[in-house]
Formats: sequence, C-alpha cells, structure tokens
Amino acid sequence: MSKSILSLLKKSNSELPIWLGFELSKIPFKYRPGLGKLYQEQNENIKQFNALSIDQKQKRIYNRFYKVFEHAYTKIPFYSELYKKAGIKLEDINCFDKIKDIPIISKQDLIDTPLEERSYPIKGRFKVNTGGSSGKPLSFFMDPLRFGNEWAHIHNMWAQLGYTPQKLKLSFDGRSTVNDYIQYDLIRHSLRFDIYSDKTKNCQKLLSICRKYDVEFLHGYPSAISEFAIHCALYEPELLKRLKSTLKGAFLSSEYPSPHYRDTIEEIFNIPTQSFYGHTETCVMAVEEERFKYKVFQTYGYAESIEMGDTTDLVGTSFFNFASPLIRYNTEDSIKVIDINNGVLNTFEIKEGRKGEFILDKNNVKISLTGLLFGRHHKLFDVSDHIQVSQTKQGLAKILYVSDKNHQDFDSLFDSSNVQIDFSFERISKPILTKSGKINLLVNID
Repeated sequence: MSKSILSLLKKSNSELPIWLGFELSKIPFKYRPGLGKLYQEQNENIKQFNALSIDQKQKRIYNRFYKVFEHAYTKIPFYSELYKKAGIKLEDINCFDKIKDIPIISKQDLIDTPLEERSYPIKGRFKVNTGGSSGKPLSFFMDPLRFGNEWAHIHNMWAQLGYTPQKLKLSFDGRSTVNDYIQYDLIRHSLRFDIYSDKTKNCQKLLSICRKYDVEFLHGYPSAISEFAIHCALYEPELLKRLKSTLKGAFLSSEYPSPHYRDTIEEIFNIPTQSFYGHTETCVMAVEEERFKYKVFQTYGYAESIEMGDTTDLVGTSFFNFASPLIRYNTEDSIKVIDINNGVLNTFEIKEGRKGEFILDKNNVKISLTGLLFGRHHKLFDVSDHIQVSQTKQGLAKILYVSDKNHQDFDSLFDSSNVQIDFSFERISKPILTKSGKINLLVNID
C-alpha cells in the first residue's frame, strides 16, 4: 500500500464502510508504510529477549539506550547542559552499569524548559500533551517511530487473549470527534463509542452494527466500559445477548483497573480482562503477568525501579523518541518491585493506583475526567501548570487552573464540544492537595 493511498484512507477514515475495513485489516502490519520495518524488527526482538542471558539483556538494553543518550547529549540543549553540569562525558557511559550515573529528570524539569530546547526537528514529528493522573500538563514532540514500536508490543500482549489485528474492537476513549454515536475507525479497525452521548442512542446504533459484524474485544477506560456494561445489563437485553455471544475479552488502559470496575465488566459480559501499563510518553510498557502484577517489556523502553526517599518510583527511557527524548524520566508512579535481576526490572505492582473520576452532565450521565481532560487536545494545557475539576451541581463544573498567563478567554482554550455540561473557569495560585499531599483531578471546593 503506497503512502499516498494510506494518506487518502486516513482523510476518509470516517466515511469508509466497515466491510472495507475488514478487507484492509488483512494486510499484515509488517507491510504497512511508515511502521512495517520497525514493527517486524520489534516483533523479533520481543520473541528473542526473554531467552537471553542476563548479560545479553543488559547489553541489548545498553545499546538501545546509548543511541538515544548520544543523540540527546550532542543535539539537544537541555540534555547537553544537564549532563555537562553533572560532569558526564559521552565516553563515561560505556556499559549498562554506568546508566545509573545519569541524572534522573522529572516532569517539572521538562515543564520548566522551553519545548524546543529539549527537542530536535525530526522529520514528521508531532506535538502531544499529557497530564497523567496528577493533572500537571506536559507538552512534547513525538517521533513517528513510535508507531512501529507501539503496535508490535500492543499486539504481542493482546494476543494473550486471542486478539489479532483482523478482529473488531469497541473502544472507549475521550475523543470529542465521534460522529453519529458510534464511528468506525479504519486505522485502528475499531468502533469508537461516544462516551459523552446518550447511552440509549449509542446502544441502538451499536446493535444495528453488531447484527452485521462481530465485536470481539472491548478497549479503553475501565470506568467507561463498566458504565457501559451496567447500562447494557439494565436496559439493553438484546445488545447484551449479542455481545456476550461474540466478545472474547477486554483490554483496560489509561486508568488503574479498579477491582470494582473490572469485576463488573467480567461478570456482565462473562469475559476475561487484561490490564496494561503505559504512558503517552512512551517510556514504559508492561502487561499483567498475574492480576495487578505487571511484566515489563524492556524491548519497548528501559524501565527502572529507583528509590526516591520513602517510595520506589518507576523511571523510564523511551527508545524510539528522538524528537523529544525522555531519558531516565521519573513517571512519578510509586511501585512495589516483584522481580528484578541485576538491574533489569522484570515485574512490579503499582503501589498507588489511578482511580476513575467522574462528573455528571445535565442528563445525569457520568463523564470520565480521564477522557474529558486527556482524551482530547485542550489548548489550556499549553498555558497551565495544573488543571483540576470541581462539581457542586449536576450539569455544572468548574475548571480550576494554575497559570501565570493572563488570557481573557480561557474558556476558548478548553474543548467542551459534545459535552452536556456548562463549564466555568477559575484561575488559582496553586493546586488543591489532598491531606496526603496528592493532587487529584476531581476536587471539592466550598
């Protein structure tokens, strides 16, 4: 498939019929433009890695790490200054054990540095932002190499539940661009469920599709999938019967897989669930080896467990982002190490999980804050240090933001399309903390 054809397919994504998507999904990923070569290489790397000796694993991690480190040292001002100030020369980092001598960076370090000073003009780079569970936004450029690496690992772990790229998924994310309740996404061969719309209308549209095509997997926010499952059990007997006859599993992402949500999904649909750990930053990816115990893909990026005072934090390095490299980046997620071998982290538990947090719209529909804030691009992220949400009445919500900018129309920087909520905005001097010092997305204010 040529690049021009692929570009045309992307532009007409929402207009293409599902039957054509099924035909196109048969094209192996290794032949797809822009990602096929790395996708195939990483598939082989994943297969080989577990069979290597610990010395071989360390060498493979070091070789991949050094490519990013050298690039950042020689071409990106933020890292050049950081490493030279620390007295580190390129030749000092000459083996796996020397990686620990490189300074760890925080999200705040990056936020405090202008984007271009920590980036490099890789061809085809694109800007993204992430807030994580803390609500502290970070913008950076992503390297197109991400996709080949990402899909190789995602397909590897999803295959554990029988998934192949030819099988249709129903996805629950925070995007605001879903047309007509359920929209077919050609690129991901998925149906996108509009989590902001009336669930009854969504389900009517979905049922008409399910009568023609088998939906075999669910994917997305555990909180949103759980709400969908409950709605089906209470109000959609025909749709529930149909889905139970075709579903094979659910992949839970972006939120901590709360037992309450996941048990609801498993019991109502009678399917297994799989949780996986990952970030927009593409530093760490891990999949459940046992329930709530995550096995690290050290082929995806270099994941480390680092003692940071009273906690053990997960630190990661992205192997395939040369546009805005993240090297020894503290994810700020506290973990418990389950298995580590000579500095190579194998398995961990998340010590403090991220919870699904909701607000209610005018129709008493629960709106996931993960989806609302981080599933769509808000320009407000570019001028704010922290974003939190407060709700005192159904259908009304206040966006609290910490910013030193003095814009007059902050509401124009917030994408509230397709959400039945009236938003107001208030600038605050500092984020609102819990008693334990944490920053939650959902807060109560008097």
